[in-house]
Parts: sequence; structure tokens; C-alpha cells
Amino acid sequence: MTSSDNPHSQATKAPPAMLRIPASRLISRSRPRRGFSIVEMLIALTVSGTLLAAMLVALDVMFKRYKVIADAAGTHVVARVVMHRMLAMIRTGQEFGPYPTDVLDRSINPADYDRIQFVSFSDPDNDIREVTTLETRDPQRITVDSISSDQRGPRVLWLVIERAEGSSVTRQERPLLDGVVNVTFNMEYDIGPRLRRATIDMTILPQANTVEEFDGQRNMWTSTQTDANTGATTERQLLALDAVTPTIRMVASTAPRGEQ
Repeated sequence: MTSSDNPHSQATKAPPAMLRIPASRLISRSRPRRGFSIVEMLIALTVSGTLLAAMLVALDVMFKRYKVIADAAGTHVVARVVMHRMLAMIRTGQEFGPYPTDVLDRSINPADYDRIQFVSFSDPDNDIREVTTLETRDPQRITVDSISSDQRGPRVLWLVIERAEGSSVTRQERPLLDGVVNVTFNMEYDIGPRLRRATIDMTILPQANTVEEFDGQRNMWTSTQTDANTGATTERQLLALDAVTPTIRMVASTAPRGEQ
């Protein structure tokens, strides 16, 4: 038996050698690394700045709208309370004035007045009589409990009560509502004269003191601001409307029970 026929005598074959690539060739074939160019950085900054500006504009509009809504809501609540109080006082009053010279003349009855006056309390046995007046005045600086504040113009609604006890007369005055644009008392009288119906028409500025409106002749927005001390108005032109704060108007009627 020859050595070639013995399987144990055959040498084990070595595995083929792995292909090895020099490191220099790998480095030379890889793509070179680079950073952002100036143009790419400028484009990114431009896009980021545009997005931030849009967000700031949206936030500014949101805050302005919130301020407008808050001012209008607060003024509306206060004006509604004042209107209900005036209606209640008129409903229980007597001997109203001013009144026309001829109640049968339909050209002067009913008529609009800038104030209303009536007897709010009367006790003939004790010689006590109270006369209440609702009127508008110019704004001024008032002090309540050592705290001074400026009233908002252009007008202020005041409540005046004069109480007469025999020969003694006392007078109480207090503001009801500031920022009043106009208040008219439309009164219709019957023969007597007796007040048949009273209608209060009141227009109020919101608490912001500024009203924006569109001028159709000049085709632009104008902003009118009222000075709280003097009642003077300042008008300025707006390139665009930021937030509209419209005036508030309330109209209510009542009939006095004591005059029926």
C-alpha cells in the first residue's frame, strides 16, 4: 500500500488567503467631509426669522384682541348695572322734570333732555323731601378714600341727591359712570304734567379710551383717543387696523309707577 493510497498521510489543504485592500486605497476612495456653506446658513436664518416673525405677529394680534374683548366686556357690565339702577330710580320716582310748557304740543312732547330730575322720597309728616338728579358733567380728578383718580371723558354721568329736612338741606354727589359719549333722556308727558314714559339712550366708550373707525372718504383707518382730564380728542391715522374697540350703546325705557 503506497503512501498515496493512505488518506491519513495526505496533507491538509490550507484555506485560500483573504483579499486584503491596503488602507491607503480605502482612504483615497472615501468622499471628503464638508460643513454648511454660507449660502445654506443664510437660507436657514431667513426661514427661521420668517417663522419667528409670523409667530410674534400672531401673538400680538391675540393679545390685542384679548384686550379689546376685556375692555368691552368690563364696560358693558358696569354700564348695564348703571342703566338698571337709573331705571329703578325713575320707576319709583314722582314729580319729574324738566317738562314742556305745553304737554299737548306734539312738537315738544315727547322731547330729549340732557338731565332728569324727580322726587325720590317724600315724608310730609316729618317734612322730609329728597330730590334726585341724573346729569352729565365734564371729567375731573376725584378723591375717594384718600385715593385720587382721573375720570374718563368726554363726559361723566353723575347722581345728585338733595335732602331737605325742614330748613336743613344736605347735598350728596357721586359719579355713576365715566367715559360717557352721550346720554339723552327722552320723556313723554301726559296732562298734569305726569310722566308717561322715559327712555334713556346712552353711549359709552370702552375702558381703553380709544376708538378706531374707517373713514370712507379718505379710505383709511383713524384712531380717536380721548383725554381723561380735559375731554379733548386726538385723531391719528393708522396704516392698518390693529384691534377695533367700538362704542357701546344702550337704550331702555320705563314708566314710573307713582305717576300712573
